[in-house]
Amino acid sequence: MDNIAGSPVEGANFFGRSAVAQDLWDTLQNDDILLLGPRRIGKTSAARAVMTLARDSGWKAIEINVAACVDEKGFLDKLGAELKKAIDSLPGKLWDGAREKLGALGNRIKSLKLGGFGGTVDISLSGPDSDDWSKVGNDLLTLLDELDDRWLIYMDELPIMLFNIIRQDQTGGVLRVRRFLDWFRNDVRALAGAQKVRWLISGSVGLDTLVQEHGMADTINSLNHQSLPPFSEALACQLIRELAARYTIALDATAIARLVAAIRWPQPYYLQVAFQHLRSLVNAAPATPPQDLIDKAVDQLIQPGADNDFHHWEKRLEMQLSPDLARLAKALLTQSATQPSGTRAENLLATVQQRHPNATDDEALALFARLRDILLRDAYWQPDDSTGGRHYHFPLEPLRRWWLRRNSL
Repeated sequence: MDNIAGSPVEGANFFGRSAVAQDLWDTLQNDDILLLGPRRIGKTSAARAVMTLARDSGWKAIEINVAACVDEKGFLDKLGAELKKAIDSLPGKLWDGAREKLGALGNRIKSLKLGGFGGTVDISLSGPDSDDWSKVGNDLLTLLDELDDRWLIYMDELPIMLFNIIRQDQTGGVLRVRRFLDWFRNDVRALAGAQKVRWLISGSVGLDTLVQEHGMADTINSLNHQSLPPFSEALACQLIRELAARYTIALDATAIARLVAAIRWPQPYYLQVAFQHLRSLVNAAPATPPQDLIDKAVDQLIQPGADNDFHHWEKRLEMQLSPDLARLAKALLTQSATQPSGTRAENLLATVQQRHPNATDDEALALFARLRDILLRDAYWQPDDSTGGRHYHFPLEPLRRWWLRRNSL
């Protein structure tokens, strides 16, 4: 296994989650999946492992990343382009009819007009010279029914695309997002041949938060919600042990356990990047025992210039929440970052009451509960009842330390 901290891992470097990929693949036999979680926890690696299982079972599998899409046309552009690549790669005249129809659909996608942003967008697109984006999407997916194959479509960062639509079209964006999700839930599933296509949808910002904040939670209730739990302590130690052997770094069981404990929430990426920093320090100071460099290696994760991964945790709050709610969420996180054990729930609620003096006790509690659930769901917090009274703390220790450094003198 190689020390890879950045790119998605595949093949022999896909460590510790083969059973997770198999479980996702088994689920896809009957359901579409929504796989959510923060960046850098292995969603893309897991999804590509599922795509490999699909291809091994005779399915066709494509991947589209829609993070840069700002409208429905962008989504169809991505989907059409990847389907074209997949069909163009297939030999024989059997596919010529599909290629011809796909080419015509590509021209229809190019001619779609969605109106201007910032004002009312014509989302009905009625008229003889205009196509409705949803009809083009239906026709694109209906084409797959004509083919004697099953398809897995892995769509990454759908929540970011939907937030982009809302941000770009402040008048009609929420309605357009509702329509898109209703289309996906109802129209797509009702198409001829719908059972030939399964969707694996992932995102690094909370689609569940988006739909709950805008009163459309029903639009994703047909998706099977999944997450990627951290490694067990034993599996995390095994990963570090194998990396140490691969790069000839002498770490005993105590040192390995200390490195894992310093991460606290052992998602594989953070183990890999901590080990990468340790490798660099060992190379720079070969006479120093590697175990003496562990604390410095972990500390390097949060320093300016090496802390880019953590900025996303801050920005995703600003993307998901209103400015006032985002500020309150950040304040609660800063308060809970002062100690690894976190902060008592009563003290966090007092902060909400202090910042909202005109709120009743019930209103303050409801606001705290609303933010608490978001922060728990998005892995900023974990609850802990072991120290007397409920505390909320950061599960990812380097993130806690970064957050504290970022929000203190």
